[in-house]
Amino acid sequence: MNDRFQGDPKLILTADGTTIQYQGGQPVMDQGLENVAMISLFTAPGWWGNSLVQNQDQEIGSNFEAETKKPITLQMLTDVQTAAENALDDPSFGKVNTTVLNPEYDRLEITNLIDPPGQDTQEIILTRNGQNWINQAADPAHKRVDP
Repeated sequence: MNDRFQGDPKLILTADGTTIQYQGGQPVMDQGLENVAMISLFTAPGWWGNSLVQNQDQEIGSNFEAETKKPITLQMLTDVQTAAENALDDPSFGKVNTTVLNPEYDRLEITNLIDPPGQDTQEIILTRNGQNWINQAADPAHKRVDP
């Protein structure tokens, strides 16, 4: 059983960034690599906090999120996989294996298997419903063309 007071406050992704959930006044804590993986995946290049880092090798930022927003094609699925594995290319993650699936026309299912040295394999599953497809369904081009 995990000590509910150990670790880092669990960052929960939302449409507007992240939030922290509390239970009995105590933040839910993350004791694994999930927070670090989410920060690595969802921090865009050029993040202002990098200006505070003296060693350029410690700067964070990846194009993972930008790749997931592109139209879904076979090449895009490969680009998302590559972007995820590049974002998680750090010795603390160990070996990373990313799978990207498109089970429905507007959805991506991304599974990251992280095998950190000396720890059990961790699985981080991400699902994205393509906003560009949702927008097309809400306002299809054929309705905007004069007959």
